Amino acid sequence: MLMIDHLSRRCGAVTRRNFLRVGTLAFGGLTIADLLRLKALAGPNRPRAKSAVLIHLSGGPSHVDTYDMKPLAPVEYRGEFSPIRTNVPGMEICELMPMQARIADKFAILRGAQIANLHTGNMFYSGFPWQESPRASVPGEARRPALGSIVSRLRPGEKDIPSYVSIENQFDWERAYYAGVEHEPFRVGGSSPREAIDNMGRHKDVSALRMNDRHGLLQDLDAARRELELGEAARGIDRFRQRALDIVTSARVRTAFDLDQESPEARAAYGEGPFRHGPHPGRSLLLARRLIEAGVSVVTVGVHNWDTHRSNFQTLRELLPALDRALYALITDLADRGLLDDVVIVMGGEFGRTPRIGDQTPDGRSHWPEAGILWVAGDGLKTGQVLGATDARGEAVIGSPISMKNVLATVYRVLGIDPSVTIPDHNGRPQSILDDRTPLSALL
Repeated sequence: MLMIDHLSRRCGAVTRRNFLRVGTLAFGGLTIADLLRLKALAGPNRPRAKSAVLIHLSGGPSHVDTYDMKPLAPVEYRGEFSPIRTNVPGMEICELMPMQARIADKFAILRGAQIANLHTGNMFYSGFPWQESPRASVPGEARRPALGSIVSRLRPGEKDIPSYVSIENQFDWERAYYAGVEHEPFRVGGSSPREAIDNMGRHKDVSALRMNDRHGLLQDLDAARRELELGEAARGIDRFRQRALDIVTSARVRTAFDLDQESPEARAAYGEGPFRHGPHPGRSLLLARRLIEAGVSVVTVGVHNWDTHRSNFQTLRELLPALDRALYALITDLADRGLLDDVVIVMGGEFGRTPRIGDQTPDGRSHWPEAGILWVAGDGLKTGQVLGATDARGEAVIGSPISMKNVLATVYRVLGIDPSVTIPDHNGRPQSILDDRTPLSALL
């Protein structure tokens, strides 16, 4: 896995980080993480494959305060917000999301979703809940690769463009496992766009010829140890190194990650700017659009601080308008660029929040895995509709719950990947991409 240093420090992955770092021997101070941040660059004129953006609202958003409101429920359930109409008759959403209300025909709401039971993004990104934490793991089972790693392995793109980029996500929520180390996501942490760009280029004191000499020396030194000690893992690391060289010597570098390439008006449309709850969702989604436009197949985005045990309504008054503006900008921007039908977008969290108010504070909501919401858009899907339902208080699913596996099966279908395909795990046993491979036909 390849990480900008901010994220590797935050997640405590010192051993893995040091193992994957190329370091000064290879590139005169340019690390493998620096190199791989360049990978999201592509030429403007090539056939476009389908792509996906997965947005994880980390902490678990309150379904009854956003997309599954219960205005007729008792006051201790319905909360402080009111629903508003959208441009789709019969579809209502929270009053704090008026911009999305204008484009509701371009997304679908999935109510009664059951995603995870713990604070984790593993189920959201892979479809397998048992790997949520060591407490929930099944002994003897192979941990399953994230969707982005599967796409990277089965649908490789150009050698100097990453298939899979992860923005602001928890380290262990997206892993390649037996899909291969070279299919780990390229991780973008909390560095500012300008700092990231400044760290991307070849060191000014290292000429291209000198860099090639260092690369040859490194290959010679590594050859014997690679076969004797590290086997397939080392060969995967070596493939990373070669791809990094392809990038740093290419003329197609730097642009995709450089948000300064965007006009002030475009950045303002996403709401990119200071944000007290961490990295601004507008900045992350603007970067996601640039990466998709550059040719990245799968971009995942983590949006944090949705765990509202305390001050649920005060927190949502700050979180929802920023998310509303960012989503509106992403959808309209993709549509204006003729890209919306080439991208499938999925947004959700771990679970919903307790319908009855009053957890750690009088206005807090706790975890509610019995019901939650998902939000989907793009790629010619049948949008402008609501699928699934919960009861009058938002506590129980009416009918069958919506499974994350069925949602990911839908995404795989859009991307042209058969989820019944198997990949051998580390023990050589064939593992299916998904064990429930039925897509949501109402979206197709």
